[in-house]
Amino acid sequence: MLVKSVDRKVIFSHSIFWIGYCSLLVFFFANRFPTDQAIIRSFSFLIPQMGLVYLNMELLIPRLFIKKRYVEYIFWILALFIITSVLLYVINEQLFFDEGGPRGQFRLRPDRPPRFNPIRGMVFTNAMLTMAVVFLSSAYKTTQIALSKEKEAANLKSENLNSELKFLKSQINPHFLFNSLHNIYALSLLNSEKTPGMIVKLSDMLRYIIYDCNEEKVALKKEIDYIDNFISFQKLKDDEIKNIEVAVDVENENAMIEPMLFIPFIENSFKHSKIEDVESGWIKISLKTSRSEIYFEAINSLPEKTFTKDKVGGIGIDNVKRRLELLYPDRHDLDIVKSKSEFKVALKLLL
Repeated sequence: MLVKSVDRKVIFSHSIFWIGYCSLLVFFFANRFPTDQAIIRSFSFLIPQMGLVYLNMELLIPRLFIKKRYVEYIFWILALFIITSVLLYVINEQLFFDEGGPRGQFRLRPDRPPRFNPIRGMVFTNAMLTMAVVFLSSAYKTTQIALSKEKEAANLKSENLNSELKFLKSQINPHFLFNSLHNIYALSLLNSEKTPGMIVKLSDMLRYIIYDCNEEKVALKKEIDYIDNFISFQKLKDDEIKNIEVAVDVENENAMIEPMLFIPFIENSFKHSKIEDVESGWIKISLKTSRSEIYFEAINSLPEKTFTKDKVGGIGIDNVKRRLELLYPDRHDLDIVKSKSEFKVALKLLL
């Protein structure tokens, strides 16, 4: 349906152009000939020029000009220009004639042999009009091709961005699932009374990952709930873990954001802070919003001695950086600072 619609638009626009051009020719010749005779002369100009125009647009420009075969293009366009000009000269100067003044009788003269005068044929109206329509057709076709390529490039870029975002999301989700399953498994081995509640939290996390994260945007409240559940699972590692501060000050919980933007930073804090060390390990997380901005901050301690890190993980901070570039171009400010004792991430989003 779309192709047919485009074809109708092209046919309509071309028809309007040729009707307008023919009307100008009729007006021009009507100053010298009666109306019916002016129409005949106009069509004698129009038909050869239409042939030249469509040969140029559909054959020469796509096969020669666009492929940068300029010498061949100029040769053929000049050849067709000369042929068309000569043909117009023969038709309008040799086969037709008038007598009795500027508005005299006008008729065919098949009994009169054609006389060829190339200088006269090239310098008068037929050559100038032919040159004008060739120039206009070239400008129109090259612009049309350029716009078409630009549209194709934009569509391809959009498809690539969507594919890349889906790929990045698919890399994040499994790590959260594996961590959650590990924690709930450890809880079940202890026969803890917390098990049913944590199963519910796990169910909410899975629902968020499987369903909500497939949407382009989610309500900020869902992201906050997922963060709360994630932190709850992390605290299950040790009952002594108390050194986690979470501050949430959200004006509008229904603000729409892309899912899984903050979790990699929080996950990174738990992964590198050695939070199990209740004496020196700590994490501070804050999330604040205004009408048009979201400010997120995650700060964690860094242990003096390195320790073995979990090798199974999401794609991490590099993932988020790339997602921010794709989703919030010129609408985000990410600041990452690492010192000897702490690691800080500050992210500001413009909604």
